[in-house]
Amino acid sequence: MTSENDPMSRGSPAITPTLGDVLTSLETREDLSEMRRRDLRSAIKRVAALLGDAPERIPLELPAISAKLVKLSPAAAGVSPKTLHNLRSHFLAAVKESGLHSAHRSARVPLSPAWQALLQELSTRRAHLGLSRFARYAGERGIAPSGVDDSTIEAFIATVRAETLHRKPNDLHRKVAQIWNEAAECSSRALQSVQVPSFKHPPQRVDWSTLSDSFRADVDRYLKWCLGTDMFATDARRRAMAPRTVHLRRDQIHAAVTALIETGVPPAGVASLADLVAPENLKRILRRRYEMSAGKENVFNNDLARSLIQIAYQWAKVDEATGAELRRLVNKLPTPAPGLTRKNTDALRQFDDPQALHRLVRFPHRVWAEVKKSPRHDRYTLAKAQVALAVGILCYMPIRSQNLAALAFDAHLFLKDAPGAVSSLELPASEVKNKIPMAFDIPPRLAKMLIEYRNDIAPKIIGRRPDSLFVNADGARKHQATVSHLISRYLKKHEGILLSPHQFRHVNAMVMLNHSPGNFEGVRQLLGHSSVQTTAAFYAGIDSRRAARHHQALIDAILNAPPSGRRR
Repeated sequence: MTSENDPMSRGSPAITPTLGDVLTSLETREDLSEMRRRDLRSAIKRVAALLGDAPERIPLELPAISAKLVKLSPAAAGVSPKTLHNLRSHFLAAVKESGLHSAHRSARVPLSPAWQALLQELSTRRAHLGLSRFARYAGERGIAPSGVDDSTIEAFIATVRAETLHRKPNDLHRKVAQIWNEAAECSSRALQSVQVPSFKHPPQRVDWSTLSDSFRADVDRYLKWCLGTDMFATDARRRAMAPRTVHLRRDQIHAAVTALIETGVPPAGVASLADLVAPENLKRILRRRYEMSAGKENVFNNDLARSLIQIAYQWAKVDEATGAELRRLVNKLPTPAPGLTRKNTDALRQFDDPQALHRLVRFPHRVWAEVKKSPRHDRYTLAKAQVALAVGILCYMPIRSQNLAALAFDAHLFLKDAPGAVSSLELPASEVKNKIPMAFDIPPRLAKMLIEYRNDIAPKIIGRRPDSLFVNADGARKHQATVSHLISRYLKKHEGILLSPHQFRHVNAMVMLNHSPGNFEGVRQLLGHSSVQTTAAFYAGIDSRRAARHHQALIDAILNAPPSGRRR
């Protein structure tokens, strides 16, 4: 027994239990059946494995565990989204049964009479679903609907953060507050409105309107010049920039002037782009951007610096001595190593599990079967059909996101329904980033899906045959960002795969190089790169892994082979 006078027991901080302590505690629960104890212990061990550490080294802190599980890709972990959902539920049950940490499981809490009456009065499904968890929480604590205020909802969210594995507590907070205010307006009861929180990040760039009129006018003139609005002008740019490139250039200028102002230069002190690229100001910009990246390699910073050099030469018309000084400053920035970024490497790592790749290529056909069976003819069915077609196209034809979103029938998609006829996808040079035309034969199964979509599925929803592949229910073309979000959201929700449309290009390169190591020319032609050096620089890492696997197989063969002679 520890004495009250023992200095080791006075003022010592409470020791945070671990998942190992949860396992030990569950072993002592003789009131639980052997099967129940086994299932709960299994959930703890599997979550620990997903977190990548031993149970004894993982603190029992639900917010930290939840944050890690949210980032986990089920495909990369080798489990289905449904399995992961069930695992989270069993994990919470194990924590609660251990008695080491409170775990709130509102689904098993009955509604109080007052809350039951309120939900019956609210007829919308949105109100029932949005307030169900909150209603059980409040009723369990004896809080009537009339007693709800800001502090009630804040306490509810605090409980959600501390005692559950909710994926997005901020979204829940905002949603509950919004739906509660809607209920307060339509209910006959005297309900108090609450504040709807905003979790938007503060703007990271200086307000454009606060910059000098002369600077903004100079930027507008420069961007119009970049677009090549008047190709016959005396000072016309030799080669016009694509609109997306011009948009990026404006973003880079905004980032540069923000960095400059953050170093103490007043907005009025930047009257033109020439002021922005003056050597002393460029030094300030680069130093500030370097500090923001914590001294690490940064692709955006390097692209920004190169763009400012172009502006200095092409627009500000600096002399050679000034240009040499600007280049010297830019060369001080750490240059990112060639190859895929960490984000893209992480995306490809999901497919170290061959089942993930199998699910990806099977996804379009599985979803298409659901579309054809669906009795609904609405925007949800339209979106589902489009995501099936988009993933099918990207698995076979890794075109860029902007080209994918712009696909139109009889302009890019040439579909043939006759037996043995070949359908094709063709992109003219004028619409491709590096001005290299691209063409693909569409596999027959995918061509059939496209024909069914154009002739049957889409007309039932929009009232006519669509001109473009990706359209809204009113027939208007979908924006590129909408198409990209649609693809990423469906893959994450239904297959647990975290993949953007652009990353399909890397997946296709990986598949080809895994099958044919060193075939950079084949990958170059598939992706439409202008040079094989570009392809090799991007995907040398993938090819080196493949070569390393081959080398490992050779070493294993030597290891397993019997010795060829007696040792002397």
